[in-house]
Amino acid sequence: MGLIMTNQNSESIISVSHLLEANPAFCCQLDGKGKAIPLNEHSVPSVSQPFWIHLDFAKQETVNWINTTNLVPDLIKNELVKPKQISKEIRFESGVLVVLKGVNFIPNELPDPIVTFRFYITDNMIISTRHQQISAIAELKDHLEKGIGPVDVADWLIQMSDLISDQVNLSFDSVHNKIIKLEESVLNQRIFSYKEIGRVRKQLIVLRRLLSPQRDIFVKISTERISWIDDNDRQRLHDISYQQNHYVSDIDSCLLRLASIMEQINSFLAESTNKRIYLMSLFTIIFTPITFLTSLLGVNLAGIPFSSEGWSFVGLIILLVIICVISVIWLKYKKWW
Repeated sequence: MGLIMTNQNSESIISVSHLLEANPAFCCQLDGKGKAIPLNEHSVPSVSQPFWIHLDFAKQETVNWINTTNLVPDLIKNELVKPKQISKEIRFESGVLVVLKGVNFIPNELPDPIVTFRFYITDNMIISTRHQQISAIAELKDHLEKGIGPVDVADWLIQMSDLISDQVNLSFDSVHNKIIKLEESVLNQRIFSYKEIGRVRKQLIVLRRLLSPQRDIFVKISTERISWIDDNDRQRLHDISYQQNHYVSDIDSCLLRLASIMEQINSFLAESTNKRIYLMSLFTIIFTPITFLTSLLGVNLAGIPFSSEGWSFVGLIILLVIICVISVIWLKYKKWW
Protein backbone atom coordinates (compact mmCIF):
# COMPACT_ATOMS: atom_id res chain seq x y z
CA MET A 1 0.00 0.00 0.00
CA GLY A 2 1.34 3.42 -0.92
CA LEU A 3 2.34 5.78 1.83
CA ILE A 4 0.82 8.84 0.16
CA MET A 5 -2.29 8.96 -1.99
CA THR A 6 -3.58 12.24 -3.39
CA ASN A 7 -7.23 12.82 -4.21
CA GLN A 8 -8.93 15.57 -6.14
CA ASN A 9 -9.01 17.85 -3.08
CA SER A 10 -5.20 17.71 -2.81
CA GLU A 11 -5.42 16.07 0.61
CA SER A 12 -2.86 13.33 1.29
CA ILE A 13 -3.60 10.15 3.19
CA ILE A 14 -0.49 9.30 5.18
CA SER A 15 0.03 6.00 6.92
CA VAL A 16 0.25 6.64 10.65
CA SER A 17 2.11 3.38 11.19
CA HIS A 18 4.75 4.61 8.76
CA LEU A 19 5.16 7.83 10.76
CA LEU A 20 5.55 5.91 14.00
CA GLU A 21 8.34 3.83 12.45
CA ALA A 22 10.48 7.00 12.69
CA ASN A 23 10.41 6.72 16.49
CA PRO A 24 9.35 10.38 16.86
CA ALA A 25 10.10 12.43 19.95
CA PHE A 26 6.62 13.91 19.59
CA CYS A 27 3.76 13.46 17.15
CA CYS A 28 0.16 14.61 16.98
CA GLN A 29 -2.60 15.88 14.74
CA LEU A 30 -3.76 19.48 15.08
CA ASP A 31 -7.51 19.58 15.70
CA GLY A 32 -7.98 22.96 13.99
CA LYS A 33 -9.02 24.60 17.28
CA GLY A 34 -5.69 24.99 19.06
CA LYS A 35 -5.31 21.54 20.59
CA ALA A 36 -3.47 18.35 19.64
CA ILE A 37 -5.04 14.94 18.95
CA PRO A 38 -2.97 11.77 19.49
CA LEU A 39 -2.36 9.87 16.27
CA ASN A 40 -4.13 6.55 15.73
CA GLU A 41 -4.73 4.23 12.79
CA HIS A 42 -7.86 6.16 11.83
CA SER A 43 -6.14 9.57 11.72
CA VAL A 44 -6.23 11.25 8.32
CA PRO A 45 -4.27 14.46 7.63
CA SER A 46 -5.98 17.42 6.02
CA VAL A 47 -5.44 21.13 5.53
CA SER A 48 -7.68 21.83 8.52
CA GLN A 49 -6.19 19.02 10.67
CA PRO A 50 -2.55 18.46 9.67
CA PHE A 51 -0.07 15.99 11.14
CA TRP A 52 3.00 17.14 13.09
CA ILE A 53 5.87 14.72 13.68
CA HIS A 54 8.92 15.90 15.61
CA LEU A 55 12.11 13.82 15.24
CA ASP A 56 15.46 13.56 16.99
CA PHE A 57 17.99 12.74 14.28
CA ALA A 58 20.51 11.57 16.89
CA LYS A 59 18.61 8.27 16.73
CA GLN A 60 19.86 6.04 13.94
CA GLU A 61 16.41 4.59 13.25
CA THR A 62 15.10 8.12 12.71
CA VAL A 63 17.89 8.86 10.24
CA ASN A 64 17.16 5.60 8.40
CA TRP A 65 13.47 6.52 8.23
CA ILE A 66 14.21 9.96 6.81
CA ASN A 67 16.51 8.48 4.18
CA THR A 68 13.93 5.93 3.04
CA THR A 69 10.58 7.73 3.35
CA ASN A 70 8.86 9.22 0.32
CA LEU A 71 7.09 11.86 2.41
CA VAL A 72 9.90 14.35 1.79
CA PRO A 73 11.81 15.11 -1.42
CA ASP A 74 15.18 13.43 -1.80
CA LEU A 75 16.91 16.81 -2.15
CA ILE A 76 16.14 17.82 1.43
CA LYS A 77 16.58 14.54 3.30
CA ASN A 78 20.18 15.39 4.06
CA GLU A 79 19.16 18.91 5.14
CA LEU A 80 16.92 17.46 7.84
CA VAL A 81 19.75 15.51 9.49
CA LYS A 82 22.83 17.64 8.75
CA PRO A 83 24.37 18.67 12.13
CA LYS A 84 25.79 22.07 11.17
CA GLN A 85 23.42 24.28 9.26
CA ILE A 86 22.93 27.90 8.38
CA SER A 87 19.52 29.56 8.43
CA LYS A 88 17.81 29.03 5.08
CA GLU A 89 14.50 28.62 3.28
CA ILE A 90 14.07 26.38 0.22
CA ARG A 91 10.80 26.29 -1.70
CA PHE A 92 9.63 23.05 -3.31
CA GLU A 93 6.52 22.33 -5.30
CA SER A 94 5.16 20.13 -2.53
CA GLY A 95 6.26 22.21 0.45
CA VAL A 96 8.88 24.42 2.09
CA LEU A 97 12.07 23.52 3.95
CA VAL A 98 13.05 26.01 6.65
CA VAL A 99 16.15 25.95 8.87
CA LEU A 100 16.06 28.35 11.81
CA LYS A 101 18.51 29.00 14.62
CA GLY A 102 17.51 30.00 18.10
CA VAL A 103 18.71 30.06 21.68
CA ASN A 104 17.69 28.20 24.79
CA PHE A 105 17.50 31.17 27.13
CA ILE A 106 19.02 30.50 30.57
CA PRO A 107 18.50 33.34 33.07
CA ASN A 108 21.66 35.00 34.44
CA GLU A 109 23.96 32.94 32.22
CA LEU A 110 25.96 33.89 29.16
CA PRO A 111 26.37 32.82 26.48
CA ASP A 112 23.04 31.10 25.93
CA PRO A 113 23.33 27.82 23.96
CA ILE A 114 22.49 28.05 20.25
CA VAL A 115 20.12 25.43 18.81
CA THR A 116 19.16 24.61 15.23
CA PHE A 117 15.62 23.72 14.21
CA ARG A 118 14.72 22.22 10.81
CA PHE A 119 11.29 21.49 9.41
CA TYR A 120 9.65 20.52 6.16
CA ILE A 121 6.10 21.80 5.91
CA THR A 122 3.29 21.15 3.42
CA ASP A 123 -0.38 22.06 3.48
CA ASN A 124 -1.26 19.03 5.66
CA MET A 125 1.96 17.82 7.30
CA ILE A 126 4.90 19.11 9.33
CA ILE A 127 8.11 17.11 9.76
CA SER A 128 10.53 18.80 12.15
CA THR A 129 13.94 17.58 13.31
CA ARG A 130 16.41 18.57 16.00
CA HIS A 131 19.32 17.19 17.97
CA GLN A 132 19.40 19.44 21.07
CA GLN A 133 16.41 20.12 23.27
CA ILE A 134 14.65 23.28 22.05
CA SER A 135 12.76 25.48 24.52
CA ALA A 136 10.45 26.83 21.78
CA ILE A 137 9.20 23.29 21.00
CA ALA A 138 8.38 22.68 24.66
CA GLU A 139 6.46 25.97 24.77
CA LEU A 140 4.50 25.13 21.63
CA LYS A 141 3.55 21.73 23.04
CA ASP A 142 2.42 23.48 26.21
CA HIS A 143 0.24 25.82 24.11
CA LEU A 144 -1.36 22.81 22.44
CA GLU A 145 -2.13 21.27 25.82
CA LYS A 146 -3.78 24.52 26.92
CA GLY A 147 -5.82 24.80 23.71
CA ILE A 148 -4.08 27.95 22.46
CA GLY A 149 -1.78 26.25 19.98
CA PRO A 150 -1.70 26.47 16.18
CA VAL A 151 -4.85 25.65 14.21
CA ASP A 152 -3.16 24.87 10.87
CA VAL A 153 0.28 24.67 9.28
CA ALA A 154 0.50 28.43 8.61
CA ASP A 155 -0.40 29.17 12.21
CA TRP A 156 2.13 26.53 13.33
CA LEU A 157 4.84 28.25 11.27
CA ILE A 158 3.97 31.65 12.72
CA GLN A 159 3.73 30.48 16.34
CA MET A 160 6.96 28.51 16.08
CA SER A 161 8.78 31.46 14.50
CA ASP A 162 7.35 33.74 17.17
CA LEU A 163 8.47 31.46 20.01
CA ILE A 164 11.98 31.13 18.57
CA SER A 165 12.12 34.92 18.24
CA ASP A 166 10.89 35.31 21.81
CA GLN A 167 13.75 33.18 23.12
CA VAL A 168 16.22 35.29 21.15
CA ASN A 169 14.60 38.44 22.48
CA LEU A 170 14.83 37.16 26.07
CA SER A 171 18.52 36.47 25.53
CA PHE A 172 19.03 39.96 24.10
CA ASP A 173 17.15 41.58 26.99
CA SER A 174 19.40 39.71 29.42
CA VAL A 175 22.48 40.97 27.57
CA HIS A 176 21.06 44.50 27.48
CA ASN A 177 20.53 44.46 31.26
CA LYS A 178 24.15 43.40 31.75
CA ILE A 179 25.29 46.28 29.54
CA ILE A 180 23.27 48.72 31.67
CA LYS A 181 24.97 47.35 34.82
CA LEU A 182 28.39 47.69 33.16
CA GLU A 183 27.61 51.31 32.24
CA GLU A 184 26.55 52.04 35.83
CA SER A 185 29.80 50.51 37.09
CA VAL A 186 31.81 52.68 34.70
CA LEU A 187 29.93 55.81 35.81
CA ASN A 188 30.84 54.93 39.40
CA GLN A 189 34.44 54.42 38.25
CA ARG A 190 34.47 50.78 39.26
CA ILE A 191 36.91 48.74 37.21
CA PHE A 192 35.91 45.20 36.21
CA SER A 193 37.39 42.37 34.19
CA TYR A 194 37.57 42.47 30.40
CA LYS A 195 36.31 38.86 30.46
CA GLU A 196 32.89 40.10 31.54
CA ILE A 197 32.75 42.49 28.60
CA GLY A 198 34.01 39.73 26.32
CA ARG A 199 31.18 37.38 27.27
CA VAL A 200 28.56 40.06 26.64
CA ARG A 201 30.14 41.07 23.33
CA LYS A 202 30.35 37.45 22.18
CA GLN A 203 26.65 36.88 22.89
CA LEU A 204 25.71 40.05 20.99
CA ILE A 205 27.73 38.97 17.95
CA VAL A 206 26.17 35.50 18.04
CA LEU A 207 22.65 36.97 18.26
CA ARG A 208 23.33 39.33 15.37
CA ARG A 209 24.64 36.55 13.17
CA LEU A 210 21.55 34.56 14.11
CA LEU A 211 18.95 37.29 13.55
CA SER A 212 20.19 38.88 10.33
CA PRO A 213 19.57 35.94 7.94
CA GLN A 214 16.33 34.89 9.67
CA ARG A 215 14.93 38.37 9.26
CA ASP A 216 15.35 37.89 5.51
CA ILE A 217 13.84 34.40 5.65
CA PHE A 218 10.60 35.66 7.19
CA VAL A 219 10.40 38.41 4.57
CA LYS A 220 10.94 35.86 1.82
CA ILE A 221 8.24 33.49 3.11
CA SER A 222 5.78 36.35 3.54
CA THR A 223 6.26 37.47 -0.06
CA GLU A 224 6.16 34.04 -1.75
CA ARG A 225 2.90 32.79 -3.21
CA ILE A 226 2.20 29.79 -0.99
CA SER A 227 -1.37 28.46 -1.09
CA TRP A 228 -1.68 27.74 2.64
CA ILE A 229 -0.46 31.19 3.74
CA ASP A 230 -3.12 33.91 3.52
CA ASP A 231 -2.72 37.70 3.71
CA ASN A 232 -3.21 37.76 7.48
CA ASP A 233 -0.46 35.16 7.95
CA ARG A 234 1.84 37.12 5.65
CA GLN A 235 1.32 40.23 7.75
CA ARG A 236 2.15 38.33 10.94
CA LEU A 237 5.35 36.98 9.37
CA HIS A 238 6.20 40.48 8.24
CA ASP A 239 5.71 41.72 11.82
CA ILE A 240 8.12 39.05 13.10
CA SER A 241 10.65 40.14 10.49
CA TYR A 242 10.21 43.79 11.48
CA GLN A 243 10.72 42.93 15.14
CA GLN A 244 13.91 41.03 14.34
CA ASN A 245 15.15 43.95 12.26
CA HIS A 246 14.52 46.19 15.27
CA TYR A 247 16.59 43.87 17.47
CA VAL A 248 19.43 43.83 14.92
CA SER A 249 19.54 47.64 15.15
CA ASP A 250 19.52 47.44 18.95
CA ILE A 251 22.37 44.91 18.89
CA ASP A 252 24.46 47.25 16.71
CA SER A 253 23.76 50.03 19.20
CA CYS A 254 24.79 47.79 22.11
CA LEU A 255 28.05 46.87 20.39
CA LEU A 256 28.86 50.58 20.09
CA ARG A 257 28.01 51.06 23.77
CA LEU A 258 30.35 48.21 24.70
CA ALA A 259 33.11 49.83 22.67
CA SER A 260 32.48 53.08 24.55
CA ILE A 261 32.62 51.22 27.89
CA MET A 262 35.98 49.68 26.95
CA GLU A 263 37.32 53.11 25.96
CA GLN A 264 36.24 54.56 29.31
CA ILE A 265 37.84 51.67 31.19
CA ASN A 266 41.07 52.15 29.26
CA SER A 267 40.91 55.85 30.08
CA PHE A 268 40.37 55.13 33.79
CA LEU A 269 43.25 52.64 33.83
CA ALA A 270 45.56 55.10 32.05
CA GLU A 271 44.55 57.90 34.43
CA SER A 272 45.06 55.66 37.45
CA THR A 273 48.46 54.55 36.19
CA ASN A 274 49.51 58.15 35.51
CA LYS A 275 48.44 59.19 39.01
CA ARG A 276 50.52 56.42 40.54
CA ILE A 277 53.55 57.30 38.45
CA TYR A 278 53.05 60.98 39.28
CA LEU A 279 52.81 60.26 43.02
CA MET A 280 55.95 58.13 42.90
CA SER A 281 57.76 60.92 41.08
CA LEU A 282 56.77 63.39 43.79
CA PHE A 283 58.11 61.13 46.51
CA THR A 284 61.30 60.70 44.50
CA ILE A 285 61.75 64.49 44.26
CA ILE A 286 61.13 64.94 48.00
CA PHE A 287 63.43 62.19 49.17
CA THR A 288 66.26 62.64 46.67
CA PRO A 289 68.08 65.39 48.66
CA ILE A 290 67.49 63.51 51.92
CA THR A 291 68.94 60.36 50.41
CA PHE A 292 71.90 62.34 49.15
CA LEU A 293 72.64 63.78 52.60
CA THR A 294 72.21 60.53 54.48
CA SER A 295 74.40 58.75 51.97
CA LEU A 296 77.04 61.45 52.24
CA LEU A 297 77.00 61.58 56.03
CA GLY A 298 76.89 57.84 56.34
CA VAL A 299 80.35 57.46 54.88
CA ASN A 300 82.65 56.18 57.64
CA LEU A 301 85.29 58.96 57.29
CA ALA A 302 86.72 61.47 59.69
CA GLY A 303 85.93 65.12 59.16
CA ILE A 304 82.12 64.94 59.10
CA PRO A 305 81.00 68.36 60.41
CA PHE A 306 80.04 68.48 64.11
CA SER A 307 80.28 64.71 64.47
CA SER A 308 81.65 65.12 67.97
CA GLU A 309 78.92 67.50 69.17
CA GLY A 310 75.94 66.18 71.20
CA TRP A 311 73.34 68.06 69.21
CA SER A 312 74.63 66.91 65.81
CA PHE A 313 72.03 64.15 65.30
CA VAL A 314 69.09 66.38 66.27
CA GLY A 315 70.43 69.12 64.03
CA LEU A 316 70.64 66.66 61.11
CA ILE A 317 66.99 65.61 61.62
CA ILE A 318 65.88 69.26 61.68
CA LEU A 319 67.85 69.94 58.52
CA LEU A 320 66.20 67.00 56.73
CA VAL A 321 62.73 68.21 57.78
CA ILE A 322 63.54 71.71 56.48
CA ILE A 323 64.67 70.25 53.16
CA CYS A 324 61.40 68.23 52.87
CA VAL A 325 59.31 71.33 53.61
CA ILE A 326 61.24 73.41 51.08
CA SER A 327 60.76 70.63 48.45
CA VAL A 328 57.00 70.52 49.05
CA ILE A 329 56.73 74.33 48.88
CA TRP A 330 58.68 74.32 45.64
CA LEU A 331 56.44 71.63 44.12
CA LYS A 332 53.33 73.62 45.14
CA TYR A 333 54.83 76.80 43.68
CA LYS A 334 55.50 75.03 40.38
CA LYS A 335 51.95 73.54 40.51
CA TRP A 336 53.34 70.07 40.09
CA TRP A 337 51.45 68.88 43.17
